Formats: sequence, structure tokens, C-alpha cells
Amino acid sequence: NRTRANQNHKSSFYYTMTGVFQRGADVLRANWKPGEFAPLTDRKLLDKAWADGTAASLAGKPATVEAAATDDKKTAAPLPFNLVRLQQYMNKKFKMTAQKTLDVTQQLREKYKAITYNRSDCSYLSDEQFSEAPQVIDALKSVFPQSLDIDSARKSKAFNSTKVTAHTAIIPTASVPDVNALSTDERNVYLAIAQHYLVQFMPEKAYQEVSVAIQCGDESFYARARKTTDSGFEAFLGAETTDEGESEDNDDSAFELLCKIRTGETLTTKEVVVNKKKTTPPPLFTEASLLAALVRVADFVTDPTIKKLLKDKDKDKKDEHGGIGTPATRAAILETLKKRNYITLEKGKLIPTDTGYALIDALPGIAVNPDMTALWSEKQAAIENGDLTVEQFINDLYGELTGMISDVDLGEMKIEPAAPAGQFQRLDSPCPSCGKHIVIRPKGYFCTGCEFKIWSEFSGKKITQAQAEKLVKSGKTDLIKGFKKKSGGTYDTVLVLEDKKTGKLGFPARAKK
Repeated sequence: NRTRANQNHKSSFYYTMTGVFQRGADVLRANWKPGEFAPLTDRKLLDKAWADGTAASLAGKPATVEAAATDDKKTAAPLPFNLVRLQQYMNKKFKMTAQKTLDVTQQLREKYKAITYNRSDCSYLSDEQFSEAPQVIDALKSVFPQSLDIDSARKSKAFNSTKVTAHTAIIPTASVPDVNALSTDERNVYLAIAQHYLVQFMPEKAYQEVSVAIQCGDESFYARARKTTDSGFEAFLGAETTDEGESEDNDDSAFELLCKIRTGETLTTKEVVVNKKKTTPPPLFTEASLLAALVRVADFVTDPTIKKLLKDKDKDKKDEHGGIGTPATRAAILETLKKRNYITLEKGKLIPTDTGYALIDALPGIAVNPDMTALWSEKQAAIENGDLTVEQFINDLYGELTGMISDVDLGEMKIEPAAPAGQFQRLDSPCPSCGKHIVIRPKGYFCTGCEFKIWSEFSGKKITQAQAEKLVKSGKTDLIKGFKKKSGGTYDTVLVLEDKKTGKLGFPARAKK
């Protein structure tokens, strides 16, 4: 659904307004806040004539500062990781797949005894773990020898036994490995876990936020700016950003200007600028964003009954919000979909294949929507309460599945056939980046384990299977004839694999032209 919505999106324009106000020699800009009577459609202003007319009517008018305030605020360190958040973090920062992250944590736990239970769905820690913290912090000094503002007596909100479920968050143990002996992936995952543990004992980030509300005629405008006064844990961890979120203005000059303004002041409206904006399609899923969506599938459900069932299913779980799958199964689900050619990874985005589209289109709605998960969860609760037996559930389930199978429309379903004997579905050589299989698709050669890919055409020339094999195995092809010059002639050269992680191709530095 997300990919189709992205591909079928028709861009349109909407409008915002920015007020430019004079205060003596100072000029400040403030964003328009739509009022009750603004002609909005889906919370967007589409009427350009209304925007232009309103802007013109406000120019030159006096404006009143309705409110001006400066507040001291703090931001706490992010909680330690549960598995899903760790998988999202590693995918965003290092492009690691969910399965790879799970596999690495399994190694860190079983081989090195370096972390706690790795398949946890909880982001909180017990009071007992707080009492053990000095020992763990002391052990981690071998990994982080620099001077850090750590106080083992500082108890963050992460330490709360009442919020711990079957397992606690994923944190380091006192058995600290030699990080230099770890593989790159192991080291990256371990350091991420250790860093998100240590920040629990560091100061919060402190900042001042100034906000100003301005009224001009019937329209409201607002401005906001922030100034960091103490970086706290961010000095060690860095600022963590989300894909979606309000940007904050950390411009010191804007902050200082807004701090001068007082409630009740009169400003002069120099002008109101109408900004033309273009709608954007819903973003394609990455592994990180899809994992986040799987945790809160209820947010995408419109049926209030189904939404409630999904939410109730996870009511005792602090980090699950009406999701499908579990921390231990979601990575495997994604890998299975890839291996069965239902989805593929293109430029970091998860895209359905023709086979995937065909399957979804052939199945009944209840089989491809979260409704079934919600209804089965309700029946499982009935079994726990003694209102339904396991046998009754299985019999009902068998009847439902039989009906679904008989209703599947296979008439228009086109499945990509397996390659006949003697042809290849995948290259003989493994991926040079991760060692997994490279499958052959109409658009190119794609790794099943990472983002490595070789497109089927490069610089106007078709990349044959034999040439792809050469590139993967030895890093360059034999001589290829007939590359076209911009001037109109042709030249012969070899292709080289410039980047083993991505599959980027290029020409040798001294190609003969």
C-alpha cells in the first residue's frame, strides 16, 4: 500500500505564510498559525487567492505581541535499546539489516557474554541493575578511556522495575570484550549498546526556549528559538534525530532577538510572505521505518474495533503499541519476504516485486490487513479466560482458512517462473560485501543480504551475466567494446567495481579512448 501510494501520488501545491515584523531596528520572522476560519483542506491551505489577499491586507498594519516567554527546559537521554530500536538505529546509521543486527547481538551475547538478553521488547532496567551499575561502568572504562561526566549515583528514568516486562533493555555486562578484536559489525553494535547505557548516568541536555505569539488583524503568527546551555549527554552521544519531527531553531541571533520581545508590545507588519509548497508522496519504507511501523500497526487501522483490539493486545507492553510480529520474529519476516522474492531492496528502500503485488492482489482483504492478527489475539484471550477451547479455535481457524483459499483469485495472478535448467537465478559468486547470494532480476543483479547491486545497464551498455560474474569475482570485466563518446565516436575499455559495498561501477583511471 505504501509503495502504491508513493507511486500514484499526484503532486499539488499548498501555501503557508510568514509574517515579517519590525521592532525598532530589529526585524523578526514568524510563521502563520491557521485560525478557526481559515479555508483549510486536510489541514493545508490550498486557496492561493485567499493567501494573497490576506497577506496584502495585513501589510503595514500594527501587530500585538500576545505572549512572550522564555523557559528553561531539559531533555533526558534516550532510553537503552530494545531489539527493534537497536535494529532501527543500526539500519539508519550503518545500513545493517534487521537480521544482521539480530545475528550480531546473538554473537555478542552467546560468544562474548558481553550483553544482556538480546531479543527484548523492553527499554527499561530494574532497580537491581542500577545497584550493579558501578561495576559495569568501571569495566567499560577500557572501551571509553576518555574523561566522561558519569555519575553512577545518577538514576535516569530508565531504571524503573515497574516498567520491566519479561526482560530488561539490552545493555552491556561487566564482561567487556576487546573491541579491537571484534568484527566491524560486532564493534558497531556493541558500541551503540554501550553508549546508550552510559548516557543514563550523564547530565540531561539543558536549553532555553523562547516563544512569541503575535496577533495581526484576525491572523496569528508564532516564532520559537532554542539555545543550548549544557549539551549534557549529547556531548558524548551526539544529537539523535528522527525522520519526522519539528526542526528547532538554534540560531543564537534569532534567540537573542526573540528574548528582547515583551508581551503587549506593538510591532509593525513590514510584509506577509506567501510561501508556495509542494506536497510530497508518503515515503517508501526502509527497514528502519518498516520496523517502526510494525510496532504500531494500530496507527494505520481505521476500523475502531480492530484498532482497539490491537492496542489491547499490547496494553501491558511499554514499547509495543498495537503491533504485529515480535522483536524475535520481525527480522525473520523481512528476510523471508526477500528470499521468496516478494520484496527487494533498492537504494535502501523496500520495494514489492511483481510477485509480491500479485500475491497481495490475489488474497482476500482479511489476509493482508492487520484485522486477522487482532481477531486471533481476541480469541487467544478468550482461551486464556476459559471462554474458548484450543480445539474450537483450531476448528474455526481451519474453516476460515479453507474459505480463504477457495476464494483466492488466481486467474490474473502472474508468478515469476523459476529459471529453466541450465539458466541462472543467481550468480555463482557471492556478494563481495556480505557473502550472501546475488540474484538476477530484470533491472540488474541484487544481493539478498545487503544493498549491493549492479544495474543491468551502465553507460548505455548492457551488463551481461558473465560480465557481472567477473565484476563480483575479480573486480573488473574483460575488454568491452563500443562505449559511446559524447563527441559521437566509440571506445573500448573494461569496467571496474569501484565500491564493494554498494556495487558502484566505473572506468579505470586510464581508460584508452
